[in-house]
Amino acid sequence: MQNIEQERQSWIKLIVIFSWLFIYGLLNIIGSSENTELNTNNPSTVALLYIGQLIGVVILFIAPSIMFALFWTNKRIHYLGVTTKPHYKTLLLGSLGILFALPLINWIAQVNEQLHLPDALSVIEQWMRTSEAKAMELTELFTNGTSVSGLLINLFVVALMAALSEELFFRGIIQKVLIECFKNKHLSVWIGAIIFSAFHMQFFGFFPRMLMGTFLGYLFLWSGSLWPGIVAHFVNNGTAVFLIWLSNRGVISSDADKIGIDNSQLIYVIISVLIVSGSLYLIYQIEKKRKAAEG
Repeated sequence: MQNIEQERQSWIKLIVIFSWLFIYGLLNIIGSSENTELNTNNPSTVALLYIGQLIGVVILFIAPSIMFALFWTNKRIHYLGVTTKPHYKTLLLGSLGILFALPLINWIAQVNEQLHLPDALSVIEQWMRTSEAKAMELTELFTNGTSVSGLLINLFVVALMAALSEELFFRGIIQKVLIECFKNKHLSVWIGAIIFSAFHMQFFGFFPRMLMGTFLGYLFLWSGSLWPGIVAHFVNNGTAVFLIWLSNRGVISSDADKIGIDNSQLIYVIISVLIVSGSLYLIYQIEKKRKAAEG
């Protein structure tokens, strides 16, 4: 009887989480349909957008995750995996794996962008492309500067806060609830990654983001700590922010997002696959030995 009650509670948790995401998604769609013009040349407007971004991730991800853990789980804050100390090798390999995934991600993104929905769904595809363009506009607005202070702000807002908040919610909460519901860890990692990618509403980058979510999901699954995923997620976002900043300053070309796209660079994609796969294998072995040693 107790197991049945626990299983029922798990499904209720999942329904509540999906309801929260649905409400946000609905509000986002309604908001995106309004053609409000902002004066992006005004520093005050940009500052307000940064503040809005910070408040948004706190309200949407961080606060619900903490409240969920405190009031709806027996482990309280420990449920999220933030109090579990990670192995330093897992932190390092996770970050290196996601860093060297760039050519593979670029190649998959190129394939993803070429996908088209059937003509009957052309209206939906147009909405997807409009949504993607608006998200890109905001990203470009945040990252178009050349100052060191601007770089630091972006590393905090765009890279760190996004990594922390999304890992808390998608891995710390959703992935664990999915495991409770489906009793299958691997299936739950992949479903969690699909939800993670779909939530961003950037459908022409769906598959690369899904694979990134899968990578982060296995980091959490094997280590039991949220920190390897947070660090790897930050490295992914922070690298993009830093490369754009270097490009803005004329230090490098703006072609970092094109590495691996050209057919002549297919070797980079193959190397990327080998490094990412190798890093995951080593992390699995490290965590397996660590858990065996701990008994």
